[in-house]
Amino acid sequence: MEFFTADDVLSHSTAASPDEPVTVDIDDSIQRALEIMLANDFDQLPVESEYGIEGVVTYKSVARYVKSMEDASVEETSVKIALNTSPRFVDPDHDIFELFETFAEDDYVLIGDSDDLRGILTRYDILYFLEVQVDPFLKIGEIEESLRHIFRESVADVGQCFENAFAERAKHDDRYDPPERLEDFSFDEYRLFMMKNLDQMPPRLAEDRSMVEELLEDIGDTRNALFHFRAEAKEVDRDQLDLAHSYFTGIANTV
Repeated sequence: MEFFTADDVLSHSTAASPDEPVTVDIDDSIQRALEIMLANDFDQLPVESEYGIEGVVTYKSVARYVKSMEDASVEETSVKIALNTSPRFVDPDHDIFELFETFAEDDYVLIGDSDDLRGILTRYDILYFLEVQVDPFLKIGEIEESLRHIFRESVADVGQCFENAFAERAKHDDRYDPPERLEDFSFDEYRLFMMKNLDQMPPRLAEDRSMVEELLEDIGDTRNALFHFRAEAKEVDRDQLDLAHSYFTGIANTV
């Protein structure tokens, strides 16, 4: 499995994210830097000169300057006076999990080098990216928990129903090993078990039978693709996953 890189996070931009790194010139005023930061909702801003990236200005560094100077003037003072001159640069292919220790101390890292700035990553960028990547796995897990809860609460003798649900398939397929626990079900087995015992399930499942079968089949395909790394989280049909999650967890909460 390939780990996520800094470039993966950088590429995971929203419509509001600028396509190119936003910088301020080293001869510009602190006021100008603050205006750019406010306009873009940044907490830090790389500072550039003819020699490349000289450092980064942040709200903290500006506050430090204002606190230290009796007659501080952000309108007339060059941004260089509030410069952090030792920001950390990492390559675009840097593993983001190796940045956790860095982010325990720093709020950001720069991607690229002083002559070729690719972008800037913050703690929020990393956490948001990971949330987006992990969310499909969490929702699929919660769907499975909901299905198992529905079965346990609805079916009188779950163990006996195992045999009834899978006996026919096992009879015609010598390679098939029927599951012995709900926790071992695949989504196809969830579907088969539900359809074989539909008369014991909440009425809504019978009313929505066609949709339920389609959802279980499609979410099963999504689960297999994700867990076997044949698809990335960004390729998942999130609308369908949200629908299935809302539907099955909603029914589970009523039984």
